[in-house]
Amino acid sequence: MAHSPRKGSPARWAAVVLPPLCLGGLMAWTAGVFSPAAISPSHFMQRFQKAGALDRGFRRAHAKGMCATGWFDPTPEGRALSRSGIFKGEHLPVMGRFSLAPPLPYLPDNPAAARSLAMQIRSSTGDDWRMALVDAPLQVMRDIADAFAFFKTARLDPATNKPDPAAIRAYAAQRPWLKTAFEQAKSHKQASDLTNDTYNSLDSFILTDEAGKKTPVRWAAVAQEPFSPAEGSSANDKNYLFKRLVQTLDQRPLRWDIVATIAREGDPINDPSQPWDEADQKVTVGTVTFTKAYSEDESPCGPMVFDPTILPDGISTSDDPLLALRSSVYMKSYATRSAEHKTPSMVTPGDITHPTLTPDGKGQ
Repeated sequence: MAHSPRKGSPARWAAVVLPPLCLGGLMAWTAGVFSPAAISPSHFMQRFQKAGALDRGFRRAHAKGMCATGWFDPTPEGRALSRSGIFKGEHLPVMGRFSLAPPLPYLPDNPAAARSLAMQIRSSTGDDWRMALVDAPLQVMRDIADAFAFFKTARLDPATNKPDPAAIRAYAAQRPWLKTAFEQAKSHKQASDLTNDTYNSLDSFILTDEAGKKTPVRWAAVAQEPFSPAEGSSANDKNYLFKRLVQTLDQRPLRWDIVATIAREGDPINDPSQPWDEADQKVTVGTVTFTKAYSEDESPCGPMVFDPTILPDGISTSDDPLLALRSSVYMKSYATRSAEHKTPSMVTPGDITHPTLTPDGKGQ
C-alpha cells in the first residue's frame, strides 16, 4: 500500500529549493525578463489570481497535485547523447508530481482537464535535472507577450470550469502563427487516466556529449501503459484521476520512457508553438519508474520548485524565450506561496492510504 513519509524539516526544504531559485533568478535577469520594459513575474501572479488561484500556499499554476517517488535508469543511447552524470548511473532517485494544469487547487477531476508531470532526477554526484512536462502536443504561445495574453484568455468560468470559447477564439484569431498549435490541441485525444498519458516538454533543450557535440531535443515522457481514451468519462469522484493512479501503484510500478526527439535542419528550436518534422529521430534516453504515491501535504514534493531550467552539465537550455520566463515566474510563485498559510490539499493523505472511488455507474 502506498503511504506518506514524514514531513521534511524546513532546513531540508530550504536546501532543496533555495540554490535552484538563486540560479533561476540569475538566469532570468541575464535573459532580460526583469528589465523595466518587460512584463514582470508579478504581472503573471496577478493574472493567475484573477484566474482563480488562491492565496493559501498553493502553486499559482498546476495547483492541484500529488507526489510520487521512484527511480530513473538511463540507456546507452542517453549516455551517447549527453555527458551528464544523470546518464552514467542507474536507479537514480526520482521525485515526481502529477497535477492538473489550471491554477485551481480544488478543481474536480474531469476528462478535459490538461495534466502535467514534473520530475527531479538526482545523481550521487549532485547532478540535478528537473522537468516540467504537460500532455499538450504544442504550446499555444510562442513568447512572453503571447503567454501574458493567454493566461488572461484561459481564465476558467467557475460555473463550467472551462475557459470562455469566444475569448479563446479571439486570442487565436489575433495570432495566426498559432494556427497549427490550436489545430493540434483540438485534435488531441485525452487519455483516460494519468497512468497512460504522455507528457511533453514543448520547450527545446541542448544535449552535449563527451566530445562537445551539441544536439537540440524536445522531451516526452511516454507511458508504457497502453493508451486508453477518456471518451467523456464522468466519474463522480472529484479526485478520480489521482485515486486511479494510487490504485495502480498499489498493484504495480508505473513506467514512462523518456524519449528525446532530435531536431533536424529546419525544425524551429526556439518556438514551442511550432511542430517539428514527424520524421525526426526519436531516442529513448532512459526510463522513469514510479512505485509510491504521497499527498503533497506530507511530502518534500510540496515545496519543490520544478524549474525546467535547473539542469546538470551536459543538458542546457535553448534560446526559447519561454524558458527564462518560466524560471522567473516559478521563483515568484514559490516566494509568494511560501509566505502564505498552507491549507490542506484536495488530494489528502486519506486519498493515498484508502483510494476508494465513489461509484459512478461505469465501473471501478
